[in-house]
Amino acid sequence: MKLGTLVRFQRSRPMIKAILVAAVALFLTCASAVVRPATDERTMYGFEGPLEQNWLPRVVAGWPASFLVDSPDTSVPHQIGPQDHFRPGPFLADLGFWAVVTLGALKIWRWLRR
Repeated sequence: MKLGTLVRFQRSRPMIKAILVAAVALFLTCASAVVRPATDERTMYGFEGPLEQNWLPRVVAGWPASFLVDSPDTSVPHQIGPQDHFRPGPFLADLGFWAVVTLGALKIWRWLRR
């Protein structure tokens, strides 16, 4: 192996690591949409009948911050789908959380390999 090739590889390692961490964090963030945590958010599902019958808990998805919320206007009630509301702020917070978790797992992996 030529010395120049080795130097180029050593320079590109941090970028490869950053891309790997970003890809794993994005995958884990999207996979966390399967988690449906309990919430105290409520929304109006319909207008017929008494108010307490229509004012129901809203279904949310994502962990640790819920970035998908059920839209009572356009979607199937109490189900998360592509037409529901997307919250970019909590999505970025989840992405950052999973990036930190991934970096921590990489550090522990390197520490255990020594």
